[in-house]
Amino acid sequence: MSVAPDPLRAARRAVALNLDLAHGRHGATARLELHERAGARVALLALRGWLDDIAVRRLEEALDDIASRGATQLLLDCSQLRHIDYRLVPGLVAALERFEIRAGGFVLCGLSHYLRDLFRLAGCDRALRCWPSADELLDGLGGGSRESAS
Repeated sequence: MSVAPDPLRAARRAVALNLDLAHGRHGATARLELHERAGARVALLALRGWLDDIAVRRLEEALDDIASRGATQLLLDCSQLRHIDYRLVPGLVAALERFEIRAGGFVLCGLSHYLRDLFRLAGCDRALRCWPSADELLDGLGGGSRESAS
């Protein structure tokens, strides 16, 4: 089923692309949307699947690239993320902190209790800022909700 795009939402979204992070046993993908909100470029990066070592490395590269493209805020939507090896969490958090130093703030959205426990197990839960919903946070930055990816 195809839904006609809302012209107001399309005007607020500068770029949207899908990233293939890993093909492994479970696979991992991400959808990147760059939005203009209140004079700032906001990157919404929605993760899906299982993050293994290859996926985390590609995700770290994507975060560096997003920072170099002028994004000043990052919303990392983890609501469809199923698993990350807890041993890889410190590298991911380090990449998020590099983004923050280089470009601006970040927030993890939709983090399940299970994923929070993995961050805690890795000793990285104190460095995180979490929010229940990426859509809610994006709406609060001065725009409409994003289109759902089908």
